[in-house]
Amino acid sequence: MINSMTGFGAASLKEGETSARVELKSVNHRFFDLSLNIPRPFTYLEDKIRKTVRSYVKRGAVTLFLTIDGSDAVAPSVGTNWQIVNQYLDAAREIQRRCGGKEWDFSNVLLLPGVFSVQEAGGMSAREIEPLVLQAVNQACTQLAGMRQREGGQLDEDLRKKADFIKKQISELEEFAPRVRETYEKRLRQYVSDFLGNRYSIDEERLMNEIAVFADKSAVDEELIRMKSHLTQFRTLLDESLPVGRQLDFLIQEMNREMNTIGSKGNSAGMSRRVVSIKNEIEKLREQIQNVE
Repeated sequence: MINSMTGFGAASLKEGETSARVELKSVNHRFFDLSLNIPRPFTYLEDKIRKTVRSYVKRGAVTLFLTIDGSDAVAPSVGTNWQIVNQYLDAAREIQRRCGGKEWDFSNVLLLPGVFSVQEAGGMSAREIEPLVLQAVNQACTQLAGMRQREGGQLDEDLRKKADFIKKQISELEEFAPRVRETYEKRLRQYVSDFLGNRYSIDEERLMNEIAVFADKSAVDEELIRMKSHLTQFRTLLDESLPVGRQLDFLIQEMNREMNTIGSKGNSAGMSRRVVSIKNEIEKLREQIQNVE
């Protein structure tokens, strides 16, 4: 069963007065890409969170939001380093005394390094809340994976219908292709007969050579065999439990290539209509497969 790359998952857990909420959003992407939006005290958990999400998602762009509420344990406080501030001010006054010039704006000291410091408040620390956070991440990932699986089921159903339609059209092409040679032979004989009239007899050997050349140039047997093989592989991949999006995309490219070749060889309106119909369906498959994990 295939998975979609689009999904959403969320989980909220509470311990005492502290709550942790995790939200996950995923969209299609060529590879696995994870963006983390977490409070600064929890940045040390990035590797653990990344490994957890990676175990649920193999391919796609995922964005994770972590929110901590109800605890001043992870709400840092801002302190002022007065010793450093006084040193800056003393230095500024000395520079002004020696160099002169306009009076120095003491508010500039706010922009200097070391003036402020961020201090973690007392109470529960980030490490004490860590189990709660990781549990919320796991639950959100489970929800995300479930949604991706459900959407994957809908994609699977649609892809199979389109593959069945293409298979039916291929069968019709197989039945129709031999008639192209017969139609060409009839038209060629009629043309030569009309041109020569009753004055000359038709050179049967040359006529058959001409028909053979046409048949060779317009033959699509090999392309049709490869198309049927691609469709078989396509269905096999849909039954896989591993991510197959990139393999499906490759098969679609191969199908499109075969149909372009068949289209260039087609010498009848009936074949051309079927080729156009199949190519339209292949394009719909390609668009859907962009969202398959």
